[in-house]
Amino acid sequence: MQGCRKISLAILLTVVCAGLAAAQAPAYTATLQNQVTTNSCSAGEPVALSGTISYQVAVSTDPTTGANTFTITASSNLNGVGQTTGGNYTAGDSSDYIVSSTQPSTEAVVEFKSDLTSQGSAPSMTLVQTLDIVVDASGNISAQVTGNTTQCGN
Repeated sequence: MQGCRKISLAILLTVVCAGLAAAQAPAYTATLQNQVTTNSCSAGEPVALSGTISYQVAVSTDPTTGANTFTITASSNLNGVGQTTGGNYTAGDSSDYIVSSTQPSTEAVVEFKSDLTSQGSAPSMTLVQTLDIVVDASGNISAQVTGNTTQCGN
């Protein structure tokens, strides 16, 4: 009986470790190079953005419905140059999105808002990015920025 407990414990640890490895899927990083925002702020300006947005996904399954739950974290590290003033801007933020699907993969289009902070005398704004994200039950993720808008205030 004692030998059975050791084998069961070894199998349990293997299953737990395999589950943790799947939950720790590698991040996907998208690089932006001079993507110019559409400005909807009367006191603001279009800003050319460069930098990265990193994406991480954790996948779980609802035991009752069998639906996949995808928890997606998007994190930005961006610099920008004002197209009118030539002033510098920075944006760095993260946000979580939860998507549920009975399918093994799904697509989500989300708005990612962050402060676009002026490094000079130009006003700071809010950066709103439209992210098109595709994830699957294996933890694979791909994404692209399909829109960049600046709004007044932050």
